[in-house]
Amino acid sequence: MWDTVASMHSQRLLSLATFASVFSSMATCPGSSPLKAFVNMPRYGMERDTPALNSLLSALCRANRLDDARAAIPVARAEAGTRPDADSYAILLEGCEAAADPLVACEVFGEMVRAIGFDPANVPAYDSFLTTLVSSDSATALREAMEYLGLLSRHRCSPGEKFFRAALAAHLEAREFHGAMVLWNDFVGHRGLIPDMEMYNTMIMLQGSLGHAEVIVEYLDDMAFNGVFPNTNTYNVVLQYLLKGRKLREAAAIFSEMVKNECWPNEANCSLALRMFLDTRDWEMGMKVWNCMVENSLPPLEEGANMLVSKLKDDRLPEACKFAEDMIDRGIKLSSSTLSKLKQSLQRVKKGEIHDHLLRKWKAH
Repeated sequence: MWDTVASMHSQRLLSLATFASVFSSMATCPGSSPLKAFVNMPRYGMERDTPALNSLLSALCRANRLDDARAAIPVARAEAGTRPDADSYAILLEGCEAAADPLVACEVFGEMVRAIGFDPANVPAYDSFLTTLVSSDSATALREAMEYLGLLSRHRCSPGEKFFRAALAAHLEAREFHGAMVLWNDFVGHRGLIPDMEMYNTMIMLQGSLGHAEVIVEYLDDMAFNGVFPNTNTYNVVLQYLLKGRKLREAAAIFSEMVKNECWPNEANCSLALRMFLDTRDWEMGMKVWNCMVENSLPPLEEGANMLVSKLKDDRLPEACKFAEDMIDRGIKLSSSTLSKLKQSLQRVKKGEIHDHLLRKWKAH
């Protein structure tokens, strides 16, 4: 390899990219010393400057040689007067994140602050550092990460989206719901971060578990404003929370919106929505849910069919008969119990022949 490097030097073909390749090759070989290659760069007319140091650090960290990367900084300073910059520490902290080593990350962070101070532009370093902390298995991980976040904020510095995502999930896992809302308001409301689908879904689940139906609906509006459009999973989560919270007016609006966008309710939501709208005598929404189910073959069709006819038979008998005939024609099984209840309602209005007609069709199928 060094013969090739010497040949390239003689032809004036050497560049930092060449040495970056050398560092990477040596870093993957146990017992080799990329640091020695860095020290010897002047032999080949190359400067041992900060970009070269960063290439060395990057190669070592990619090869999971974090300790060697840290040790290279004082050697580079002593041998060549090379000083690390913000990128140098960002590389080291990314290495700490990859190694899932919060203790070393804290040490590197301290070294960075002493060497270069706080820099609002150094977002990648802060992002990796806090993500390492909040993702660790320590019982105090979340608290420590938030304390460091406060420290950064006091110096007008901020991590990025990666930390926000990890911290949001950590708050939810720890059931620190208030902290999650504070974090959301900080990053989204004040720092200007635009959430993605996963982040919105996390907050929807959090607010839903607290029974904050009105906030859930606001998130959907906010998503559209930010160009993040709900998918089927998001709509179903929202619909489930609204139904279970008995927010039926909001649930009806969300159901209509999701169907318009061709996002279909899942089986549990179909069953729950149909039951709740019918139980509250919202016949129009109940029939709307059923029509959506039958037109798109959404389960549970048999359960829903019997529920619809049984609920409609007293107040909306003509519709009950119409739906019953359509169900039979479609091969959806109505139970004998449902038909018997329908018969009683028809006999009360002296329309028993309609039942006889339905029964003949039912037997034929």
